[in-house]
Amino acid sequence: MRVLFLAVLYFVFSLPLFSQEQLTLGEAIQLAKKNNSDYLIAKLDLLKAEKKVSEVYSENLIPNLTLSATYSRSFRKQQINFNGQTFEVGTDNNIITSLDVSEPIPFLGTPVMNGLRIANYYKRLQSESVNQIESQIKADVTKAFYAVLLLKEVVALDKESIANSEENLRVVDARYRAGVALEYDVIRARVKVETLKPDLTLAENNLQIARKVLKNTIGVKEIEEVDAQGTLLYDSSEVFGPTENIIRNISEKNVSIRQLKLTKKINEELVDVDYANYLPKLYLFGQYLLQANENDDRSISSYHFYHVVTAGIGLKWDLNVFTNSYREDQSIIEVKKSEEKILQTKELLKAQAEAVLLRIEDAKNRIKAQKDLVMQAERGYELANASYKAGVLNQIDVVDSQLVLNQVQLAYVQAIHDYIVARTNLEFLLEK
Repeated sequence: MRVLFLAVLYFVFSLPLFSQEQLTLGEAIQLAKKNNSDYLIAKLDLLKAEKKVSEVYSENLIPNLTLSATYSRSFRKQQINFNGQTFEVGTDNNIITSLDVSEPIPFLGTPVMNGLRIANYYKRLQSESVNQIESQIKADVTKAFYAVLLLKEVVALDKESIANSEENLRVVDARYRAGVALEYDVIRARVKVETLKPDLTLAENNLQIARKVLKNTIGVKEIEEVDAQGTLLYDSSEVFGPTENIIRNISEKNVSIRQLKLTKKINEELVDVDYANYLPKLYLFGQYLLQANENDDRSISSYHFYHVVTAGIGLKWDLNVFTNSYREDQSIIEVKKSEEKILQTKELLKAQAEAVLLRIEDAKNRIKAQKDLVMQAERGYELANASYKAGVLNQIDVVDSQLVLNQVQLAYVQAIHDYIVARTNLEFLLEK
């Protein structure tokens, strides 16, 4: 028996512990930022863009240095016949070391400043991508979080309805045993209790699904289950400002517009770069040369090295006019495409903003109406119960009042949830 007892203890304590963590909305959002792959990749792309800016500055503002060294051995030298005699040209060993310096002159066809501006625009574009993904994470987590809270309210309301129905069954059964109620009333009350239980089971299943969705949205793997900590609340004092200002801010300052404007600026800079290809490119250059040419009759320690230093200005001119023209035309087309995308996105954002504001207003109106209805339905249910106990009303009146109370309570919490979702969508568009 002792061995069996120890074996059972080992089995129990070796089982993995079920872990569930209660999270606030802020904690859920912070966890999602840490675990979201798109967000992490976007931040790495931003870091890469910052390094690219440094690279472009280095390439254009710091002279380009190239060090090279060669050694060549002549196994058979070139020969020249002159006046019946043969002469060898060259030496057995040749050593050449050179240090070349070049620096483009930012003038005419050398668009140095354009390249620097393009690199900075690209870095800003990646920064906006980080902001966009961060806002999307916040919106997705907020919706998943409040979906859990909504279903927790639904489960609580279903349990409350079952409890009320069971209490009603108890009262009806007592009245039936006292001979003041019909058996039909008892059957009806019992059926009512049983018909509410599948709704509770469905709500509990949906709650488990919502918790899994929240966990996947956050991206946590080390926790078996997460739960939302809080309640569905409606703040009637929330003011978002004049509708016209909201729509204008969204359509003019949204991250999508900022990204498209940066893309347009990049394309405009590329047009200038393509235009510069028609012009000559000037550059400064210099060279330091260390060279030795010796035969085998001398050791390397006695080689005579001579130095050569040269410097000057160079010119390159691409005369492929037609190729440059085609490139410039393509860049101009990209600028026009960016302009059309900006106009299209502005109209789309206006429509989205107007729809979200309408949903917010609709939800606020429903919250106000349903709140009054909940108070009336609760009072009606209390009166129906009291009147039934006093023998004034029928049992069917109690069932009807309970059904109405359940419906308006569900409608009330659903209206609050709809308001929060609409507000989240508005905050996403406003990047709050």
